[in-house]
Amino acid sequence: MTGLCLGIDFGTSNMTAYVEGRGIVLSEPSAVACDAYTGRIIAFGREALEMTGRTPKSITVKRPFYDSAVSDFNITVRMIKRFVDRACKGTILKPNIIAGIPSDITELERKAMRDALEMSGACRICLMEHSYAAALGAGVSFSKPEGTMVIDIGGGSVDIAVVSMDSIAVSKTTRFASEAFTDDIIKYLRRERDIEIGYLTADYIKRTIGGAVIRNEEIALISKGRNIVTGTPINFEITSTEVYWAIKEHVDMILQGVKELLSKTSPELSGDIYENGIVLTGNGSLLFGMDAFLESASGVPVRLAKNPGYCVAKGLENAVHDRKKVKKSGYEFVYAESI
Repeated sequence: MTGLCLGIDFGTSNMTAYVEGRGIVLSEPSAVACDAYTGRIIAFGREALEMTGRTPKSITVKRPFYDSAVSDFNITVRMIKRFVDRACKGTILKPNIIAGIPSDITELERKAMRDALEMSGACRICLMEHSYAAALGAGVSFSKPEGTMVIDIGGGSVDIAVVSMDSIAVSKTTRFASEAFTDDIIKYLRRERDIEIGYLTADYIKRTIGGAVIRNEEIALISKGRNIVTGTPINFEITSTEVYWAIKEHVDMILQGVKELLSKTSPELSGDIYENGIVLTGNGSLLFGMDAFLESASGVPVRLAKNPGYCVAKGLENAVHDRKKVKKSGYEFVYAESI
């Protein structure tokens, strides 16, 4: 197959790119800063994300992969093109792109992703479910008739799947994930403390003191926000226990999704899962105590994959290296214009 092979994990929070022969070359927030009147892209990735909440009315920061689907087609096309150009700098031929997508993506959303990739300059396109790619990237061996559960907790979706015999046996996707935790913290402070904070502040609080379990020793941090009543800037303290209760509902919903999928899994595969355990991937799995919480609540052994945030990108890399193997599972590069 001629042309460079490029693997891209399109996430609500981050985009990660693998280039054949070079490894992972880019990992940037899925954010674009645009001129509100002309639509011209002003900044991309990390630079754009840092503008969140700090721009004048003439500039808007957009997250085009809201809920892990294409929410703004035109911006998505331009962002992917910018991303592809940076990843494939110096190449002449159009790249062949394999992209990670949610397991329950609709046919309309699938078509929108293919169209966006084609308009971004792709020659051939292959779409692969996050859970399958995450299993490959986490080093899960699933070529034999034995089941292993993989949970990929991203920014906008949680992809849960049981993999066996080089395929997904059963899967479930919830259209919320770690971005929902961030929103929960914003809503909690507004509701309970009359404090308004922005996305970046809430995300920092989540990553620093957030947790899926209550810590044995409570910790706290001082942050900045605005008093809703007086309208004045304030410094405030928030504890890890407060954050735990703020995000608990969505953490419990991830557990509920796991239990629902287990109830739909055959008894034989369920027995395998109890033996082989659950593998956690995705940046959302790094939330303090997430592995311990799921293990305790489900009764199934849980392990955190190595470099969980890069498992999908690593899986796309493995798929490029062993195209014959993944082709047997139904994943194949197809010319963009023929789709």
